[in-house]
Amino acid sequence: MYDVRRIDFDRSILDQLEAGDDVILVDWELESPDPRGVLDALSQNAPSTPILAVASDVPTDDPIDRGADEYLVTPVSVEKLRSTIDRLVLQHAYEEAMSEYFRLATERALLENEREAGVDVDERHEQVLADLDEWRERADSIRGEFSREGFDRALRRLLSE
Repeated sequence: MYDVRRIDFDRSILDQLEAGDDVILVDWELESPDPRGVLDALSQNAPSTPILAVASDVPTDDPIDRGADEYLVTPVSVEKLRSTIDRLVLQHAYEEAMSEYFRLATERALLENEREAGVDVDERHEQVLADLDEWRERADSIRGEFSREGFDRALRRLLSE
């Protein structure tokens, strides 16, 4: 279902990030490198990749406050880990779809203003309208996969950005 890679701590963590990473899992109990610094760096260098922190106890230094999207306390079942990762991936896909939808809606508004001013943008306007429909359908499809709680969480996160 997901490809798992282990980070080599003898090399730069940031050099090992890949654009296609679905989720980054961080062990909150790491001694070296410090997981707080790792989260700070990941938040700056991979801001769109969801981060899941795992801790052996409820952490006093909240990973969410440091940039993690979620944290789990061990022991955690394989099912709980999988469902959490699935939810983070789904949430990320929804955020991307809505971000692109809003970008296209803004472009549509600009193009409509340009059309009213007599600028010939009809071809691009038609393409943007078609793309808007496609991204709306994609977002609706993803939204249909959420539980009520999952959708509420994704919406709160989207509105906070």
